[in-house]
Amino acid sequence: MAASLVSGLFTGLDTSTIISNLMAVEKKPLFALQNKKSAYQKQISSYGDLLSRLSGLRESLSFFKTNTVIPFSASSSNISMLTVSASESADAGTFTVEIGQLAKAHRLVSASGVASESAIVAEGADKFFKFKVGEGGEVQEFALSDGMTLKELRNAINAKNAGVTASIINTGVGDEPYKLVLSSNSTGASKNIVIAQDDTVFSNSYTTVQTAQNAVLKIDGVEIQRDSNTISDAVKGVTFSLLKTDPDYGAPNASPVTVTVSRDTAIIKNKINIFVAQYNNFVSQAKSLSAKGQTLSFDTGIDLIINTLRGVTLYKYNDQMFVSLGLSHDRNGVLQVNDSQLASLLEADPKGVFNVFKSMAESFDSTLSNIANNTIPARKDTLADSIKRLEKAQQGIEMRLSKKEETLKKKFAQLEQLVGQMQSRGNYLEQQLSKLSVKNSR
Repeated sequence: MAASLVSGLFTGLDTSTIISNLMAVEKKPLFALQNKKSAYQKQISSYGDLLSRLSGLRESLSFFKTNTVIPFSASSSNISMLTVSASESADAGTFTVEIGQLAKAHRLVSASGVASESAIVAEGADKFFKFKVGEGGEVQEFALSDGMTLKELRNAINAKNAGVTASIINTGVGDEPYKLVLSSNSTGASKNIVIAQDDTVFSNSYTTVQTAQNAVLKIDGVEIQRDSNTISDAVKGVTFSLLKTDPDYGAPNASPVTVTVSRDTAIIKNKINIFVAQYNNFVSQAKSLSAKGQTLSFDTGIDLIINTLRGVTLYKYNDQMFVSLGLSHDRNGVLQVNDSQLASLLEADPKGVFNVFKSMAESFDSTLSNIANNTIPARKDTLADSIKRLEKAQQGIEMRLSKKEETLKKKFAQLEQLVGQMQSRGNYLEQQLSKLSVKNSR
């Protein structure tokens, strides 16, 4: 008879509750293992949090590690007319720029049109379309199929991918409003479109809607021309992007744009502030996680990591300490920046400040690399191994508990059966005694 069917049937006991309570006592070691596993998992998560913050701290040093000199910045006094940028090869200086003409790409439109995009523009055999970009350009050609439409002609030109883009425009005028438009993909006077052969209905009859022309400008009064509005070969390390012309170009009342190229000390200050913020972000979280009652309070090595990082900020780099640059720790270990002191030093000796931080970044990164690749991963691995052992022990306990529960159910089932049998025998004896009593009374 199944235990569930005899539970309390004869004894009146709530055997399910009794077994549940007994198993609750037996499961206490299991609950302890589960709690310990949960604690280990939280600790692994906390170490992961620290690794993420270490990554941010390392990234904050990348600027100083990868740059060998302070980069240049370039500014324009009129960004609606001209924008400018500078590379490491630039030289500091100020000069004026006047823009007389923007570079433009050649654009043609067919003189005649057709009724629709699907209208036939070529008929017969041995028909060709040939074109090139510039007088010295390579001639591109393709055969015109019999019955080729305007749309197919456009697609065939574009398929050559030869520096010319074809499109179709609907002028909305007359019965044949659809015209072919050819545009050079490059600006400059030498990039004009030359049609060498046109056996279509357009018969090489095109109107220029935009003339190919160079950009014309003056830099410090010297006039130059380029085939692009982006010019990077006029002044070493400086790239100009021309946006608008000066209507008074060349006249006494012209409005030249002033371009200033200088060392970008602002970016140095910004990168230092980012480093300080990331340093404090890591140290603050490390202290929080290792505080009493927190997930990593058991790990005294966290204090060692914090002290190691603090020590790196106290070393001398290029015979200078951080405090001489305006960086110092408060009594709580928070790294602070004296903005006015740092600004003065950047103005007086930007290269010296940069080199100090570059030297620091290399030393700091080595320390951080060891912490990120060895110290913390080793702790995570130890916890992961402990979790595996707990899981194995947990499986053993769960198997034992399962057998224990099955044994209890069987014993209580047997108890129910035994009590049932005794009750049955008692009922039988009672019946027999009742019969004897009846006989004797007669």
